[in-house]
Amino acid sequence: MLQHLAIKNYILIQDISVDLSDNFNVFTGETGSGKSMLVDALNFAFGQRSSASIVGKYDDVSRVEVIFTVADNHPVIPYLEEIGFDVDPSDPIIISRDMNRDGKSNARINHRIVTASLLRELAGYLIDIHSQHETQSLLNSKQHLNLLDRFASIQEALETYTHLYQTYKDAQRDLETFESSDISPDEIERAEAMLRELEKFKPSVDDYTSLTENLETMSNFERYQTIYSDMLEIFKQNDALARLYDGLSLYEELNNDTLGEKYREAYFLLEDVRDTVQALSHELQFDPYEFDTYQSRMYQYQQYFRKFGDVEGILAVMETYDALLHRAKHFDEIREDFQNIRDVALDAATESAKSLSVKRRDAAVELEKAVEVQLHDLMLEHARFEVKFSSVNLNQNGHDNVQFYVSMNKGEDLAPLDKVASGGELSRLMLGLKVIFSRVQHIDTIVFDEIDTGVSGRVGMRIGQKMKDLSKEAQVLTITHLSSVAAHAHQHYKISKSQEDEATMTSIDQLTPEEQVEQLALIMSGSVSSASLLAAQELLKEGQSF
Repeated sequence: MLQHLAIKNYILIQDISVDLSDNFNVFTGETGSGKSMLVDALNFAFGQRSSASIVGKYDDVSRVEVIFTVADNHPVIPYLEEIGFDVDPSDPIIISRDMNRDGKSNARINHRIVTASLLRELAGYLIDIHSQHETQSLLNSKQHLNLLDRFASIQEALETYTHLYQTYKDAQRDLETFESSDISPDEIERAEAMLRELEKFKPSVDDYTSLTENLETMSNFERYQTIYSDMLEIFKQNDALARLYDGLSLYEELNNDTLGEKYREAYFLLEDVRDTVQALSHELQFDPYEFDTYQSRMYQYQQYFRKFGDVEGILAVMETYDALLHRAKHFDEIREDFQNIRDVALDAATESAKSLSVKRRDAAVELEKAVEVQLHDLMLEHARFEVKFSSVNLNQNGHDNVQFYVSMNKGEDLAPLDKVASGGELSRLMLGLKVIFSRVQHIDTIVFDEIDTGVSGRVGMRIGQKMKDLSKEAQVLTITHLSSVAAHAHQHYKISKSQEDEATMTSIDQLTPEEQVEQLALIMSGSVSSASLLAAQELLKEGQSF
């Protein structure tokens, strides 16, 4: 439930703070008083795009804060935990968003900075904000399938179908890519020639490494020869190793096993070094023919490097040419494999779409009944509602096209919604759908922005009753211009505009029972008089009796 709303420096609002009822909250006010700002501020708080134009004149920052409380088992709890919040269900959820004059905004959940897109996701768990634009969207038949799917609660089936359809689309794209990549005879000839050349050359990482080492050794033959000779000469001078060997007996006489062992290890280590140097010196050879062969092969490597980068690049090109030639040789067979994969994926997606369609058609029957009940309750006693299906080529939604048909009056044929529904009828249909969907989606807070447009009198009373009934299951906030709707509220707020020091500001006041009667009288007759007050009292009594 939305427990608290605070708005600061938002357009004409300087600073308001409102505590809300858990049931039916009504906001009324004269035309131009700023009622729409309330809904706009809520949308801003939940991440809707905005601009620096919302920043009022009272400060450099505009700020909206909303505080929600939820039940222990509310689905928003695991959602918040999933995105990294440590949530205690007994604590409120505090959402705030700022905007400065540079157009930069900061959003927070429980005082931690988050993105505006995350706020928009969070809104889906906490609040349903209806707008007049949403009512008009009912006329767009492209929205009808989405509405039916929401009612049907077939998210899992939709996700399964979406996955299978995407698999089919990927397979179709792979097939088309393969078919469009067919190569010409000239390209095949060039690939064959290059592959033959590279296979004859037989490049490898080990070969290149060995070649590099051999060339380095042979290029430095004279220098290595001198170094080895000088090292051996050191061992020969004064018969160094023999003298060290004679020293072994001296260490043995010391009766110091540790020192004697170290001396012995040092002697044998030096002896091993001498033998290794002698072996390397004997192995050191220079064959001019072999050197020329190595240089020629290195030159070939360098030429290929200019084309392909390095040894790995050469090997990758060989794999590419080999795959290309294999594809060219077996083009028809490979294409058939791609077609088979595509066909299997298409069959799976088609079957899933059929299953999805069955679920939708079953749900459509229930939706038709539910909508007609709501319309009858809202004084459209002869209204009929039907969900019409037609088949389309497989797409991201399956193969169903859905359009809502209605007949609002006795004897009228069913027709598309946009052909027959008036503004008032459309408003009542939207209200009925909201009542239905609130039970399906388990949204705790629903906001209506003048959903009673185009109606008056007894119809307004029915709308008020319907909203009050809805508020038994969810918190309802509604902006209305009808006294007959406002009379049903558990809590009534007045939105007004005033002039102060040549500045215009909007305020929201929670009305006492006496003030509520006066406000109803003003809405009913445009002025407060004994007669209008008496009529308002009767209206309020009737509204509160439901």
